[in-house]
Amino acid sequence: MATAGSTEERELALINKVEMRIALASTNDKLAGLLKTYLAPLLLKLASEHASVRNKIIAICQHVNTRVKDPSVQLPVAALLGQFKEHKTPLIRHFDLLYVQQGMLRLSTREKADLLPALVSGVAEDISTPNKSGSNLFNLLLQALQHYQLPSKGSPEDEKLRTTLNISFEDGKWLSFWFGKLTLLLTVRRPAAPGSTITQPPPAGLSEEEYQFLTFYGKPDAWDSSKEGGLHLSKTKIIVLRFLATGAFTDDERFLPALFASADTNSVIVERGDDILKKAIGAVDMTDTTLVYRLYKLYLGGEGAAAASPALQMKILSYLTRSTTSTTFSTQFSVILSRGLATGDDNAIKGREGMKLRLAIFAYANYFLRNAKAEDLIPVTRPLLEGLTQYINRQGWPVPETGQDVGLRRMAYELIGLAAKAGSIADLTLLEWFFQSLSEDSSGNETAASIEDGLSSLIGTFSEFTKDGPLTKTDEDVTMSNSGTVGSSMHNKNTRLRALSDLLLRYMAVPPVNDETYHRSTRYVSVRFANRCLPYDNVVGRWINILAIGGPSQEGQEVAEEGKKGLNPYWFKMLNSDRSDLWQKSSGQEGEVAFPSFSELFDMVFPAMIKDGYYDEEDASTAINRFMKDRFTAFTPALNYCHRLFVNNAIQASGGKLDIDADWERKADAAPSTDAQARASIKTYIKTLVESSKAYESAALAGFMRAALEALTWDNGVGIEGCHDIFADMLALCPGEFIRQFGFESSINNLIHSVNSNNEHIRSKAARCFGILFAYQLKDQQSGSASSTASLSKRLMVMGPKISEWEHAVGATINHIHGALKAIAFTWSRLAFCADLESFQERLSPFHETVLRILQESTEKTLLEAAYTFVEQLSIFSVYGKRVKVDATTIESIIDKIAEKGQEGNEKAIIALGRFSVFLDESEDEKSPIRLIDDRIYKMHEIRQMEAQFSVGEALCTLAAGWECTPLQLEIDMDGERPTTSRPTTLTRILKRTIADCRASKPSLRKASVIWLLCFVQFCGHLPEIKEQLRACQAAFKHCLSDRDELVQEASSRGLGLVYEKGDRDLKDDLVRDLVGSFSDNKAQLAGNVTEDTQLFEPGALPTGDGSVTTYKDILSLAVEVGDSSLVYRFMSLAANNSIWTSRAAFGRFGLSNVFSDSSVDGYLSENPKLYPKLYRYRFDPNPNVQRSMNDIWNALVKNSAATIEKHFDAIMDDLLENILTKEWRVRQACCAAIADLVQGRQFATYEKYLSPIWTMCFKVMDDIKNSVRVAAAGLARVLTGILVRNLEAGDGSAKSADGMLKNVLPFLLSTSGLESGAESVQMLSLKTLLEIIKKANARILRPFIPELVERMLGLLSSLENAAVNYIHLNAAKYNVTEGEIDDMRLKSVRASPMMEGVERCLDLLDEESMAMTIIALKNAMKTTIGLPSRVGCSRVLVSLATRHRQLFTPYADQFLKLTEKYVLDRNETISSSYAVSAGYVARLASDEQILEISEFAKTLYCTSEDERQRAVAADIIHAISKHATDRFGNLAVDMLPFVFVAKHDNQEDVAELCEKTWSDNVGGSRAVSLYLKEITILATELLDSPRWNLKHAAARAIADATEALASGVDGIPKDQAELIWPALRKALDGKTWDGKEVVVKAFARFVEKCSDQGLLGKLTPDIVKIILREAKRQNKAYQQAAIPALGKIAQALEKSETLDWYEQTSAIVSTLVEDLTTKDEDAMEIDAGKDKNDDRTRNKLLVVAVEALQRAFNPAKKGEDKDSAKKQTTDFLDLLTKANSVRTGDVYAASFEAVELAFKKMDGPSAKSLETDSSTLEKKILALLFHIDYAALNEAVRLKRAKAILAFASLSWTSLRKAVLETDSRLNKEIAGEKAMVVKRVLEEAKGKIA
Repeated sequence: MATAGSTEERELALINKVEMRIALASTNDKLAGLLKTYLAPLLLKLASEHASVRNKIIAICQHVNTRVKDPSVQLPVAALLGQFKEHKTPLIRHFDLLYVQQGMLRLSTREKADLLPALVSGVAEDISTPNKSGSNLFNLLLQALQHYQLPSKGSPEDEKLRTTLNISFEDGKWLSFWFGKLTLLLTVRRPAAPGSTITQPPPAGLSEEEYQFLTFYGKPDAWDSSKEGGLHLSKTKIIVLRFLATGAFTDDERFLPALFASADTNSVIVERGDDILKKAIGAVDMTDTTLVYRLYKLYLGGEGAAAASPALQMKILSYLTRSTTSTTFSTQFSVILSRGLATGDDNAIKGREGMKLRLAIFAYANYFLRNAKAEDLIPVTRPLLEGLTQYINRQGWPVPETGQDVGLRRMAYELIGLAAKAGSIADLTLLEWFFQSLSEDSSGNETAASIEDGLSSLIGTFSEFTKDGPLTKTDEDVTMSNSGTVGSSMHNKNTRLRALSDLLLRYMAVPPVNDETYHRSTRYVSVRFANRCLPYDNVVGRWINILAIGGPSQEGQEVAEEGKKGLNPYWFKMLNSDRSDLWQKSSGQEGEVAFPSFSELFDMVFPAMIKDGYYDEEDASTAINRFMKDRFTAFTPALNYCHRLFVNNAIQASGGKLDIDADWERKADAAPSTDAQARASIKTYIKTLVESSKAYESAALAGFMRAALEALTWDNGVGIEGCHDIFADMLALCPGEFIRQFGFESSINNLIHSVNSNNEHIRSKAARCFGILFAYQLKDQQSGSASSTASLSKRLMVMGPKISEWEHAVGATINHIHGALKAIAFTWSRLAFCADLESFQERLSPFHETVLRILQESTEKTLLEAAYTFVEQLSIFSVYGKRVKVDATTIESIIDKIAEKGQEGNEKAIIALGRFSVFLDESEDEKSPIRLIDDRIYKMHEIRQMEAQFSVGEALCTLAAGWECTPLQLEIDMDGERPTTSRPTTLTRILKRTIADCRASKPSLRKASVIWLLCFVQFCGHLPEIKEQLRACQAAFKHCLSDRDELVQEASSRGLGLVYEKGDRDLKDDLVRDLVGSFSDNKAQLAGNVTEDTQLFEPGALPTGDGSVTTYKDILSLAVEVGDSSLVYRFMSLAANNSIWTSRAAFGRFGLSNVFSDSSVDGYLSENPKLYPKLYRYRFDPNPNVQRSMNDIWNALVKNSAATIEKHFDAIMDDLLENILTKEWRVRQACCAAIADLVQGRQFATYEKYLSPIWTMCFKVMDDIKNSVRVAAAGLARVLTGILVRNLEAGDGSAKSADGMLKNVLPFLLSTSGLESGAESVQMLSLKTLLEIIKKANARILRPFIPELVERMLGLLSSLENAAVNYIHLNAAKYNVTEGEIDDMRLKSVRASPMMEGVERCLDLLDEESMAMTIIALKNAMKTTIGLPSRVGCSRVLVSLATRHRQLFTPYADQFLKLTEKYVLDRNETISSSYAVSAGYVARLASDEQILEISEFAKTLYCTSEDERQRAVAADIIHAISKHATDRFGNLAVDMLPFVFVAKHDNQEDVAELCEKTWSDNVGGSRAVSLYLKEITILATELLDSPRWNLKHAAARAIADATEALASGVDGIPKDQAELIWPALRKALDGKTWDGKEVVVKAFARFVEKCSDQGLLGKLTPDIVKIILREAKRQNKAYQQAAIPALGKIAQALEKSETLDWYEQTSAIVSTLVEDLTTKDEDAMEIDAGKDKNDDRTRNKLLVVAVEALQRAFNPAKKGEDKDSAKKQTTDFLDLLTKANSVRTGDVYAASFEAVELAFKKMDGPSAKSLETDSSTLEKKILALLFHIDYAALNEAVRLKRAKAILAFASLSWTSLRKAVLETDSRLNKEIAGEKAMVVKRVLEEAKGKIA
């Protein structure tokens, strides 16, 4: 206890001693010294365990508080702050902080700044939780920060600032947090009134606790900058942001405060925040969950914090859209959305800012819905749908109310669609709501586009409608618009499909035209939904497609196109390739399409035609008429699709199928009329329908046939275009039972009008139908079930009279006869086929006779065509011969007439001739009719139209085989057995002859024969006679493959395919072996033997002047004439080569693909793979026919293309590289394309060893003589570049491949084979490739090459420049342009050059090591490059390095700034200026010493160079440093601005302009001269001694300008400045006059006027007098205009000087001048007119300044009592003015009157009385001066000045003189009376009042 007590006593004793010292301190300084020593230790005793000690300390503190209230008492702030941070005792910290706060205000700026490191270090620990002490400490930190000098951005000090301030991770985090909160503090609210219960909410983004912390817990003056220690909120934020932008903080720490600042209301703060954000965002991890959560929390508020301001909320949303992590916060997103959609509650955002925020919310919602995962979307999509639909409803739906935001409405529509898609919400009511919106929303087309976007999003959501079972995500209800609650659990697939179908069908209606309500078409969207959401077998979907195709004419094509896609199964399948459930059969082969039911579709299209499953004719007629009335345009597509669907279903039902490809529609249309197998399938299917009693299906087919009949007979035979032949095609396939069952025989009368139609096609189809139905009717009559034969006979013979009038028929009558003849022909032939013709036999002869006459006599093509039909129909059904006997003469006559037309190429005549032979008997007699027909047909090989030869071939087949020929079998269109024909001898004979003729040397016969042979194999190939000759046919076809006619080639190829199909395995292998050998060797093996008549070239291909070389005989003849036998071989070689290529064009067409496909599996090719390299190359042959053929062969031969190429890769590549430089251009071009295709998609290792050879060969071929080869080589180069680029883009995964490629490619590109190649195209490609590499390459891979790349590309800027530019530059004058204009253009091209982009990209990839090497390369480039583009490019590189790569480039900045001294002196101004600019940028990073060095270089250049351009360069350098390194220039301004000031007065315009701009950019006003006056005067004085006049003058003007600037001050020129400027000013005036010296003498006068120190002025007066008198006496008239006024001003300024009579001196100079100017020189020569004194303008100006100077010097009062002197001065003054007025000009008058006025005012004093004594003399002089008859003509302004002079005179005290002058003769009254101007009159009246 004793120890404790003694401790307490010792502590108290020590404290008492300190207290005593403090108490005895007699002055504030002593007190401050004591406190500095003892205050901190004293406060430590507050931690004492003894209460008495603590209490004593507190008592002392109270005393100290009283003593330190005086602001002069300094406190030990630093020590107290250090103690505060070291000790955690609350009491110590409290008092420490208390005195720190108090002492802070008394510190100097420097001392406050020095406290910042101590304040920020450990701040997180010091203020672990917000409290008052922490708040006060934060206040101190902000105050210290106000005065802390932050280092320059990017400097080493800036980068080390965090270390300098010792900011830990926790400190940085804490400072970032509270700085961010500070930026959120927008205003400081006023304290609540006493007793007020109103609670003010915290500011946006802050909690109440945070607000209290930032406002220092209610300190009223803390944020009042007008109070002591108060802070300015905006300025503090700016300082904080500057601090955040330094190296003291990381990008993560800067991000949030900068984000908050970017939403501030102060634009300066916003700019700084945005600037920080731009630089920081790249390093911020936006996937950080914590950061995203903080952003959401800031946006929404909560936990006591208010939500962020709308501006900040928009900013937050913009950054949330960059983070996929933000899409995992579903709850927060929902809250944001609910607030954004609110419009009527307190949370609603209002006004323009609210509209912008809602727009941002919608944009973020779009991002969220597109990027969120499914599990995160589930809780938000339905609330989002509700909110958005309600939002639209509140705006007015479907028609918006006025004043609504349409832009937000559009976004809402789009978001609804996205939300439904994201949530898989397939809600039909939502869909209907959308359709109604699209139809009725009238807010514009852009809104409609948004609704369509929303609907497009919904398409995918309805995929579940096609699936069985319940929908998984539509069980909940959604409240929609005005429809109440929607959404149903439609668990049945069919129910859902039916509902969707009905909805889509409803909106397929065409909008009403006359309805007042706004309607927009929804048809296009309906069709899209039908095609994407309804299965292909859905009949409603196909009906919608039909309605789309048959829409109104004014509708857009896109609706019809979409409808066509839906009807075509191929395009439907392509459209829904990802949705096979929409089109694939549930059972069957994969990929097989499920088609709609024909009967259901037909019932949908014609719903009233079938009742209860039965067909009724009356109902059918009614239904068709209604359809025609309502939907006429849809009839054709409806009927066509029903037809195709029936055909397809019928073929499928019989086990066949139509291939689903792009030609499906064409195939389905053609199958019933051209495909025998399809016809059989359809017949069988229809027969099955009838026999199986499928009433509904049969009724549907009957209804379809009824509609097809309507298409044929519509509008009295006009028919409906596009579907009028369907009835005839289907009728030919319908069994008689079906026709009878549904009464189609009764429709025969309907066909009469169609038979008479003016449309030939309709007539023919109707005639065939007439014949079929008539035959069925007769057949029924014969069986007792039809009308009488007489009735049918009458109906048939009614056509007879028409036919008999054929000779006189014209126009429509001919058409009627044509139809009648055909109808009779089809009728008799069908009767002969299926019924008894005997009852009509006697009526047939007249018609037969008429036809014979038509054939013999008529030339009308229409009638002849009917006659051909008549003959052929009666022939093939044996009416001739059996029913109608024709003799040999008639037969021969018929043959001759038909053959005559056939020889002309009439294909109908040719077919008729062949069919006419059917009823004839086979005979080998040369004169028999059948041999006659054969002869006539054979002669038709001369027909030039090769297409007609197919008809000839068919005619030959019909002749040779009769009914065994397949085309003839298609004529069977009724029930019954097909007739047969047997002509083996004829067939064999004609076949052998045709085979032989395939080798004929006569081209026309050979061409025709190969086509005929093709027809034989195709139409008669099933006959044994043909099968026996297949090998011969093969040889013939193979031979003809080499023919130059492409049609022959195709026919041969097709023939080989048919032969292959019908042959055995040996035959197949032989064929393949021969074919492969034909094109795998480069020999013309297919050319065959050459005879004299062999045509080797097309006529005209090789002209000889009087003809052309065509056949082998021609070649021989030409060789003989020329005397050169080798010509034969040359031509034959050319022909053989031609044959090779044209023969290759035949491969693969129409059948060879099947040959090769089969052979590759188990034939010849499976054992001989050497074909692949050759074939692969041929696939890329320039000839499109060859290319197409080879691709067909390849596709047939190679089942797995990728595997085959992989297996034979080396062989293929070797072959291509071997042949790429061959002599044939086709091969070279093909190799380029083949290599490009081969390397794509391959692993690099596969072709790595080939890469260099490929590039080498590619670049060689790039310079090929053939343009197409060059193009192909360029394509190969693009491919190689693309592969390389893709590997470079792939990153680390392909780094090895990319590295290997670059090592191979870059040296090659930089070699003489690439960029240095002599071929321009190679150069360009190399450059393009190089730039692509640079653009995409990884930094690690490219860095080793960067130095060389930079150097080479800089050099290329010049070498690749167009040579024309240099030529124009050298001859600029010729083209009326300047070199400067051309250089400006070149400079722009360099800046925009892709090479510069490449260089910039290279620089971006540099690191420290590669930078060092690049610096060397850049120096070398600067040294060695020539040409403006390259040199400018080098300067641009320096700029880029200095601005974008500061840290790496800083060590080298001094070197390059020194280097620029050399390059700025380039003779080209553009290059020089570019380097000067680069010097400005480099100066940013250079040391002060180097900047001063280049500054001195510029000064020396300016002062010493005699070249004007180099002096401009000096100004350019200084201006560049000022502009681009402003901070550095400011720091060294005292060394540079004096020079700038002097140089801006240079008489060289460009120098002066640059320096003037530099000066104005760096000083704040004219008075800034005083800051640099000493330096300016020193420099100017030096230059005044220069031997060069331009420098002397510039210095003199600078001194003058400086004097004027100093004189502009309110207090004049101070003594110290006057003493500095005077010597230089005096020196500037020395010497003779020079242009511009006027400014110096004016400044001299200003100096005298404004010198504020009279003592100094008195001291200088002798020199001043001497100088001004000297200058005033100079004779230069221009200079006198400035010197004389200066004399006057100085005289006035020094008028009190007793040393000089200023008037006397001035008068002496002025009088001489006035006398000289007013005296006319009689001796002056005429040539002198206009010069000097005789120049009126100069004279007037000199007189004016002389008068003004004289007036300023006039001072009669100075003479005092010396009456004579005063009188003399006055009279002299008046005389001189009178003399000056003698020139009688307005300017002089005005000056004189003004001088008189001022002079009279000076006379009103002691001198006035003395002057009045001799009034007579003065009276005369004043009268002469003031009154003259000429004055009345003066202008008003001059008269006013005269009036004022009269007023001044009238105001004098000279009573008698005034009256004598003014009242005598009423002079003044007369003046008043004669004056018209009121303002002048008032002045004169005032003068009159003075003398009254």
